[in-house]
Amino acid sequence: MPVPSDAGCSTHSSIGDGTKSVGFDLPTRSLGSGDPGDGDHLLSLYYRYFYTAHPCVLPQFALRQYAASDGGAVEPLCTVLRFIGSLHNASVSSSPLKEKAEGELAAIRRSSRTVTGFDVQAVLLYSIAVYWCDETKKGLGMLDLAIQLALDLGMNRSDYAVQNGRHDPSLEESWRRTWWQIYITDAHIAGSTHTYPFRTTGIHMTVSLPCEEEEYESGNIPPASTLEEYDMREFADENTRGFSSFAELVGLTRSLDLALAPRKDLDIKNVTAVSANVDATVASWTSLLPPSKKTVFRPDGTLDEVLFKANAILHTWIVDLHRQLSTLAYSTIEAVSYCAPPAPPDSLRGCNTPECQLHTRRVLHAIEQFESLLTLPANIAGHTPFIICMVANVAIAHLSACRYVFQGQELQLNRERIRVTMGVLKTLGVYWPLGKRTYQEISVVAREILSLDRPSQSPPMIDEPVHRPTELIEDMPAFIPEFAVESNSDFCNLFDLDFHEAAMRDAWAQDIAVA
Repeated sequence: MPVPSDAGCSTHSSIGDGTKSVGFDLPTRSLGSGDPGDGDHLLSLYYRYFYTAHPCVLPQFALRQYAASDGGAVEPLCTVLRFIGSLHNASVSSSPLKEKAEGELAAIRRSSRTVTGFDVQAVLLYSIAVYWCDETKKGLGMLDLAIQLALDLGMNRSDYAVQNGRHDPSLEESWRRTWWQIYITDAHIAGSTHTYPFRTTGIHMTVSLPCEEEEYESGNIPPASTLEEYDMREFADENTRGFSSFAELVGLTRSLDLALAPRKDLDIKNVTAVSANVDATVASWTSLLPPSKKTVFRPDGTLDEVLFKANAILHTWIVDLHRQLSTLAYSTIEAVSYCAPPAPPDSLRGCNTPECQLHTRRVLHAIEQFESLLTLPANIAGHTPFIICMVANVAIAHLSACRYVFQGQELQLNRERIRVTMGVLKTLGVYWPLGKRTYQEISVVAREILSLDRPSQSPPMIDEPVHRPTELIEDMPAFIPEFAVESNSDFCNLFDLDFHEAAMRDAWAQDIAVA
């Protein structure tokens, strides 16, 4: 786990048993001329903690080669990568790097020189970083710019990669990945802000699909698979080469784009239809995954961050959509959260029919599956920051279930699972200020819904309390069954994070030693 940076973006907080990130500034190391070599620790941090969930720029060895031969072309990109890397190291001030990055990007925005694919990558990745630094308006504006620049260059077309790849298969692959990272980021933003359709919905895309990460990292790039091949995968011969994790995420995103596009209308007929379409998307996507992709771990035991993200996305959408049709009541306090979806219309509230009970079971199962992802032995700081809103939405639905569905020991077990989600939010909030804000907002929501501050009162609800389902999810993981709740304390101090904290302390010590 990296040591978080305090300057420019991230904030510091005490974690666990008193371990605290360092809050002082040291002299900023030389940024060089864009060369990512010479033991550049900030670029190493970028590749270690951010790259794996957003793998569109060249692998580090290839970027080093381009920096040596054409440093000016990759200078803005390397500056942005260093800025993102600095957010994971408290010994480096992020402010000078952010200022330098904004100067580089301002030149791109002014079109004072020819824009390249490297510039598009710089704008895109900066948009993600500043969005989760709680500069959401700036992040959205930079994403709009990245989309427009990419379209101006024709990066959504299959011929762009070949024509601008300098006869380098790795660079061609990077250009393909850049367009798809734009598209997926746009989808993430739509989910986080609950805006449909996506900005890129309806844009003609002919870009071929990304290869496996191992192939990309090695530089041995195979012939690219096409969208047409992916769309016919259910009829493919068993000996046909499979699709990469990145390609599977692209496929899932395209299907969700199609299913969610009409979601602007929230009448019961539309909501039911959209939910059914998303269910079909999830079922078809999961059933057609090859055996190697049915686990989020690679053969070497490392987490596949791209598949992790894909699975988190689909469980989040099931929770979001089916909750509107379920018995899980909405509370007015939920509006406190930036990430929370809007409450459904009156026509969808207060349902307790067998059909609504079925939707409730779908939500509870998706919550369980999502939260199981969070307990995997993985580096939390390496997850995409877009998971912050996913965690928040699932946590809010889970809080409603704890208030109106679960009872007795089952309630205690589920309260423990909520503590895990809050722990994840708290950890991500160390590096991403919008994550810290989200953690604080969900804490407010939790205290109100669970009546932690006012034990004698009930929270103001949009719906009336409902009966618990007659059948609940089986095989609930056995978390610690009991824990006392103190209403005036940090939500995460109510439980022990020894497993995660030990890993965090070890990795922090390692990063400090490397720095």
